[in-house]
Amino acid sequence: MKSSTARSGLIALAASGMLLLSSCSTPSGASEPIEPSGDAAQAGACDAVEVGPVTRCENFYEDIWPAIDEQMDALYEQAKETDGGRLVIWDWYELSPEVIAEFNKSYPDLKIETQGLTYNLSSAIISAKATGARNTDVISGSIVSSAAMTDEGYWADVDWAKFGVPEEFLTLGSTGMLPDSINGSLMQVNTEKIEAPATLEGLLDPQYTGKVSVASYNANVFSGVGMADGEEAMVDLIGELKSSGTLQVLEDQDSPLSNGDVPIALGQTLFNPNPALTVQPYENGPVFAQFSGVNVDAKNQAGGMLWVLWNAFNPEWLNLRMTDEQFSTTQVPYAGLPSSVFEEATGLMKTNADALLEGLEGTTNIESPENRDDWIAMINAADAALNG
Repeated sequence: MKSSTARSGLIALAASGMLLLSSCSTPSGASEPIEPSGDAAQAGACDAVEVGPVTRCENFYEDIWPAIDEQMDALYEQAKETDGGRLVIWDWYELSPEVIAEFNKSYPDLKIETQGLTYNLSSAIISAKATGARNTDVISGSIVSSAAMTDEGYWADVDWAKFGVPEEFLTLGSTGMLPDSINGSLMQVNTEKIEAPATLEGLLDPQYTGKVSVASYNANVFSGVGMADGEEAMVDLIGELKSSGTLQVLEDQDSPLSNGDVPIALGQTLFNPNPALTVQPYENGPVFAQFSGVNVDAKNQAGGMLWVLWNAFNPEWLNLRMTDEQFSTTQVPYAGLPSSVFEEATGLMKTNADALLEGLEGTTNIESPENRDDWIAMINAADAALNG
């Protein structure tokens, strides 16, 4: 059983979410912030290594994690006494029973309720707030996909550094956003049929005519080109790829990729076990951090914080994600974690982790609060050029 999620989202969703939110009242202020137990400053300093725009703490599990783990014990005690120990988690896909069971091995007195809402996730959170219904305790997304939630104040103002999280992890997002993973655009390649170029521009070579696919909802794969070279260059590239017959817009990319009929698919991480398939980054391909946090409307703030920290950093859980296919997701653990986390990866998780880390190390072009609106505009322009 594969656990999957699609928290990178689509920009059309972000835009519609903004319209929905603008018609609703802004969330009321968060409940009183939870204070750390004792002094989380006992966590050691980060032994820093730069991985592209991310700072990796190689000593995270030796010198930093023990202090976070101690804070999590205190959060658990509070969470199980809050709202009857109920923890509500909504995402694109509901959590599998196997994932919940892993969490409950450490925190047995919390009862997780989960829903998978896909495209309706944002509107469900907004509706619950408007009607006073029990809302999700946890929210998540990338800087771009969560733009509406950020602008309307749905991320609770949690100071994660007070709970031991290195300050170096908290430089990419906005207030309350804890980085939990990385994701991004990649080329999926059937290596028995073709060798892919290092750039999207390289696909204009005649050998790739009819050999490349993209899904209509995945125009964001071109957005990094626009951010690097400008909107006009990006739109011209999409136009040339389409007019030359190189690029096919397919909703099912997997079958023609696997059988070799269309041996290059522009998308994200790979989850087809066909040994002929691999995945690789490309120049200016968008690779970005994803974040979790606590909903400002959370009824079990301590439980939400506990889940977010466990899902992002717990070493036993991450080992399962990196080595057991049933716990694989479309995201790779946050690149700020030690290299040992990624070295233990096997199978498709190794394939995906290697590609995303290579893409991250090769770029300075990453989503940030400062350039977020530029990314949104570029993705919208790419969508118009691809599907207009």
